[in-house]
Amino acid sequence: MTAELQTASQILRRRKRIERELAVLRTMESHLFTREIVWAILTILGIAALVMLVAVQAHWLSGSPLLATGIATLTGFAVWWIGRRWFALAAIIVFGLVLILLEDLPDLGDIGDAGGGSAKEQRRVKLERAIARREALLAQLDGHRS
Repeated sequence: MTAELQTASQILRRRKRIERELAVLRTMESHLFTREIVWAILTILGIAALVMLVAVQAHWLSGSPLLATGIATLTGFAVWWIGRRWFALAAIIVFGLVLILLEDLPDLGDIGDAGGGSAKEQRRVKLERAIARREALLAQLDGHRS
């Protein structure tokens, strides 16, 4: 009797597994359009370019081609392995690679500045004026109290 229950249980588990696999395959079948394939190829190329740029930065910082090659290989393998299991985590890693890549780029200054100053400079001047106004108001209030 237990053998019959066990085989019935195994058959039920196998049936559910096959149904899940079939659902996944049908979902995959419905997503096989040319546009999705093109986007997948472009994404793969983009991630590969990102890994290569991180390797170039590693070579630039360390001066070692072997270290740059190792970093590129390990980074690519990690993104591939994690992306197979947890896509959201792979997306976070790619975002982190972009941040690492842009972290130590040289500052090119204000390219194309028309004399108005950069946004940061304009905010600094505006802040200095606001501070000066408040200090003047406080000095005026202190003058009336004395």
